[in-house]
Amino acid sequence: MNLNESKLWKEIHQQDECVRECLKYNLPILKEIAFNIKQRNIKNIIFAARGSSEHAAQVAKYVFEIYTDMFVNIAAPSITTCYQGHVNYQNALVVGISQSGGAQDVYQVMKKCVDDGICVSITNEPKCLMSTIGHYQLNNHCGIETSITAAKSYITQLTILIALAYQISENQELFNLLEQLPDIIKDSFQLENQVQNVIPFFRNSEHLLIFGRGLLYGLVQESELKIQETSYLDARCYSASDYQHGPIATSLSFVPTIFFIADKQTDKSIIQLHQRLKEEKNIFSLIISNKDNISELGDLSIKIPHQYDGLSAVFVCAIISQMFACLLSIARGYNPDSPIGVSKHTVTI
Repeated sequence: MNLNESKLWKEIHQQDECVRECLKYNLPILKEIAFNIKQRNIKNIIFAARGSSEHAAQVAKYVFEIYTDMFVNIAAPSITTCYQGHVNYQNALVVGISQSGGAQDVYQVMKKCVDDGICVSITNEPKCLMSTIGHYQLNNHCGIETSITAAKSYITQLTILIALAYQISENQELFNLLEQLPDIIKDSFQLENQVQNVIPFFRNSEHLLIFGRGLLYGLVQESELKIQETSYLDARCYSASDYQHGPIATSLSFVPTIFFIADKQTDKSIIQLHQRLKEEKNIFSLIISNKDNISELGDLSIKIPHQYDGLSAVFVCAIISQMFACLLSIARGYNPDSPIGVSKHTVTI
């Protein structure tokens, strides 16, 4: 497949404008939601989502608990749909997130909140199951995703969640990020050549380990999924801290690794893990970092602009992950737009 024929590749490069449109249409509604949350003194958030949508929620958990005084939980929908659990969402904010808006299990979690809390849906399709319930319906405004592999919907879901955290916290750092976000994403496209250059080293791999921590752990979960579904490769992600509590025993010298190290709050622990695996297992590593001295520790590196650290680096690294997955898929002879067995409208109950 030719790269220029890939729908995923085209949609990756639309995301700066997608974010701009997403914020334009959603900020007024998010302001109203934030006002309602404050009026009711709601302190608990439950995110209900699957796949890439859940990965956006995993990053958002960090954002809300860092910048607001709210506690976040990621729902396990089967508690409602399979076990008929008695969870009480009274005085909670429940946010259902789904690209298609057809997630039956997420919808059932939302139903438990309608009478007693604030219920919000985030979808990319205005007329869908999830938009028929709740108090507020948010739309990604990123246009139709023609590739089954989600790019635009993930980035805009994450954008909406961060914008809600800003409206609640009124934090200047989050405001600055949202103002700069289209440009941050556009800058990320300039890293294409660096991503292209590392692909040959992974083309014939059947296994891959990916590491991050904190904000970037939420991101590596999405990186894992993108690589798995486009390249049929056994990619596995770990928090750099969790990996040392047992899984480290499975590390092998012939399994390549990717380390995302671009968050000054967590860099040290990931560097220490990388050093240990180098010394004990002689691993082969690609390091993605915003710091030259860290990038030089790896066998390969992708250097991102120094100013992008922490939450801003999440967006840069998301674009890198999407490009990496698309390029690797094509290099391995696959079609990144139509993963085998994957549907745009996956429904679980």
